[in-house]
Amino acid sequence: MTLLMLMSVSCIEKKVEPGTGFQALPVPVGRRVLTQDDDSLRPVRLRMYRDTLFVSYRGLPRIDMYDSNLVKLASIELTQPDSVYPTNFQITDSLLVVVDHAQHVMVVYDRSGDLITSFGTLPDGVTPLSPFSVYCYGGVAYVGDATLQKVMAVSITNAGDVTEMGELILTIPNDTLHRIQFPSMVFVTYDGRLIAGDAGEGDIKVFTCDGRYIYRFDTVTTEAPMAPQGIDMDNLIDPALQDTAVFDPSGVRQMGRFHLLDVNNRQVHMFNSLGRYVASYNVSDTAGRPSDIAIDRRRNRIYIADPEAGAILTYEYSR
Repeated sequence: MTLLMLMSVSCIEKKVEPGTGFQALPVPVGRRVLTQDDDSLRPVRLRMYRDTLFVSYRGLPRIDMYDSNLVKLASIELTQPDSVYPTNFQITDSLLVVVDHAQHVMVVYDRSGDLITSFGTLPDGVTPLSPFSVYCYGGVAYVGDATLQKVMAVSITNAGDVTEMGELILTIPNDTLHRIQFPSMVFVTYDGRLIAGDAGEGDIKVFTCDGRYIYRFDTVTTEAPMAPQGIDMDNLIDPALQDTAVFDPSGVRQMGRFHLLDVNNRQVHMFNSLGRYVASYNVSDTAGRPSDIAIDRRRNRIYIADPEAGAILTYEYSR
């Protein structure tokens, strides 16, 4: 359709107590190699939803579900009517939204993997999509498109006369001054900020959800140009932001740290809730590059996908 206008072979190896404090680095506590019928699986994308970790793989039209100890629970096959290979995906209470960059499609399934609808072109009916990243928030899928060099806000709900599923609501940024050269990562915070990772320019830009540019995250000094590809938040609040004299109805100062996965440098960079740099930690134990990050805030646990090792790395932090 066209967009409308508008299994496990190794276990957790050891228990290391993480340091405490806002600036303390998470510590590695395990590494789980994933296999299927003696073949290695290559985990690429991770999403933590409630108590379940959803994992997609390189070269497989499938998403697996794991518990917090990385025991496999179930699978969602992405084969209706044709196979879709997730470049990225998002989970909501009722939907699974998948983008396939190679096939130029955004596909919406129910949580069982039954197809609801799919979109392959822009509203002109001609220009193919080039989706690379996606994040769902408030009934909208924010899709980073590599060709447009923008984030598209696409409705994933039917809301009476307001919007219908597949309606292109707007594109971000809404001006020509603050382009996103390659929208490699998209995230929306509870207070409504859209965080866009730009692998082309090696930075993190922050917009309102209606497309207005606000600011950039702090610049991090790295060996190679930064390539942001995954992001999540923990629940460690920055004590430096807890000024009772500051009125903050947004609650942004009560949010935790951002953990930003930098593929080029095999590191995770931590920022406070305003985007000020805190510290970095190394995450890959192979010659390859880690590809995504997800955080279980209930258990203070961090999962990192390492497709080259065919493994999920586990870290922990203390509150």
